[in-house]
Amino acid sequence: MDTAQTVLLTAGLPILALGLHEMTHLLFARTLSPISIELDSYVPFRLRLDFHQTPSKPTLRLVALAPVLIGGAIAIVAVWYGFWKQIRISDPYYLHHIVGLNWLLYIAPSPADLRLAIWPPEEQLEMQANPQ
Repeated sequence: MDTAQTVLLTAGLPILALGLHEMTHLLFARTLSPISIELDSYVPFRLRLDFHQTPSKPTLRLVALAPVLIGGAIAIVAVWYGFWKQIRISDPYYLHHIVGLNWLLYIAPSPADLRLAIWPPEEQLEMQANPQ
């Protein structure tokens, strides 16, 4: 059981964290505006989101930074209600390190997330059209 538990914690949780990160983007995008989703590639995993109505810049920024906002809220709730304290004293002794690292993996914005949050597509197109 120890080997299976170790494999689950070291391989399964990072995959779950990355999957939840992308699902959070999709959930926020779907909540804010109707979208269509198309698979671009499996490796690296990329989805193309097409909004049926042109979203505003704050909406795009909210979709790009959704995992950071949700992850921050989850961290506050975990500390506030004592879940983090329970994880720290749980067995195996290294569980809180693995959970913490996977939480960071969940909230870490990718370069594409940062690019979308700082320069929405309209601004990117204007900069490409008018280089100075």
